[in-house]
Amino acid sequence: MSVNMNLLLINIGNTRTQVGTFRDDKIHNPESICHSAPERDLEHLLSESFAEVSNKANVMVLISSVNSRAKQNVTQLLRRIEAGPVVVMEEDLSVPVGRQLDPETIVGTDRLLNAAAAFGHLSQACVVVDAGTAITVDYVDGQGTFHGGAIGPGAKTMLQSMHQHAEQLPDVEFKKPDEPIGHNTAQAMLSAVFYGIRGMVRELVEQYAEHAGAYPVVVATGGDADVLFKDYELVEHIVPELTMLGMVQAIKTQMKSDD
Repeated sequence: MSVNMNLLLINIGNTRTQVGTFRDDKIHNPESICHSAPERDLEHLLSESFAEVSNKANVMVLISSVNSRAKQNVTQLLRRIEAGPVVVMEEDLSVPVGRQLDPETIVGTDRLLNAAAAFGHLSQACVVVDAGTAITVDYVDGQGTFHGGAIGPGAKTMLQSMHQHAEQLPDVEFKKPDEPIGHNTAQAMLSAVFYGIRGMVRELVEQYAEHAGAYPVVVATGGDADVLFKDYELVEHIVPELTMLGMVQAIKTQMKSDD
């Protein structure tokens, strides 16, 4: 496939939408916006991003979504700015990754795209950690087959749940704790969430390695990945645009098969 394809990439998550462009064989200016932001802000971001590629040939809009309501809103805005054609991952275009899952299992498109992108880059067994509203820890074997993995609450979800269900626990913004031992309530909550997630990921990676008979490379993505895993020896790569890279890989694979 020609590297001159120009794409508007839209990754719709549970709480945020990430928008970026692919041109000159690179992803440019990935930017995220909360679903709770004013609609005009999202429309402006989509318009500005589409303008970066709309004066070039072979323009296409790729959407990955795990939030149907947000996807409907994005689709309406794309029609308003006359952006298209629109390709929805797993509806119009399959993610190029093998799958070993229970029958009838429904998997988030982002998990599949992350797996495809990670294996496409590494060409070896890997674990993909996506740290957002939920945190997923997924295993991809040495042949590039996605096996699934584990799903748990993300850092902000944990903190919000504690605040909502325990009267004396405050509303705390997620960040790296000052030290492991929390000397006040907020720091104690942050310590439990931060080190608890790290511990969960380490335990799962070790279990996957034992199952596979080899230690996999660990790749992290998602809004909280940098806070959680920066300078953490377990995680070898932090790739914020991993889902978008999977979208690019999917369209390249499709076009290569069409040749």
